[in-house]
Amino acid sequence: MENNYQLSRIHNYVMGLMSKEEMYAMEKEALEDPFLQDAIDGYRLQQGVDRQQLSILQQRLARKLESKARDKTKRFYSWQRLTIGLAAAVLFMVACSLILFKYLNQQRPNENTEVLLMEQEMRVSTTELTASDAQPVLGTNQFNEELNSELRDYKGPAEVRLKFVVENGKAKSVQIIESTDPELSKVIVGFIQDKITWKGNSGSLWIQVK
Repeated sequence: MENNYQLSRIHNYVMGLMSKEEMYAMEKEALEDPFLQDAIDGYRLQQGVDRQQLSILQQRLARKLESKARDKTKRFYSWQRLTIGLAAAVLFMVACSLILFKYLNQQRPNENTEVLLMEQEMRVSTTELTASDAQPVLGTNQFNEELNSELRDYKGPAEVRLKFVVENGKAKSVQIIESTDPELSKVIVGFIQDKITWKGNSGSLWIQVK
């Protein structure tokens, strides 16, 4: 339908059947579309040919116009598919980056904890004194590690000697025999009373902090 319309316009233009406004619009289009100008020039050259030849020329012109329209549509959809493909690729890369970033952030606290544990120096040592049968249920090594963690901010050196009795697994009646730091003594007493479960009857310990 559009091709027949174009042929009719070209015919009317060449034969002078258009108004001035229509001819001006046609000439403006021809300046912007070289193919239309060629069609107009070709139509002019065919003046005087019979109707059958003119019909053949019109058919050829119609086929060229259709081919041009198909090419334009094909290029449009090719660019459209390319644009969609590029947008999908960008979104995929962004999603992968976000997943990787989230994974790295989740791993970072564990790495920091491992570094902290590796850097924490053992500064506490415990020695059982004479007539002591009390033992921490978690074991002496674990006792020293937990006390070491409890005193991680303490600036030594210092030492504390103390004794206590065990009642129902808890240290009671704790007495300080000797101490180089009263504040440290309070922290250690609170630790062995509140955070440690004991076995045995009585304990006597010498705790050294480097």
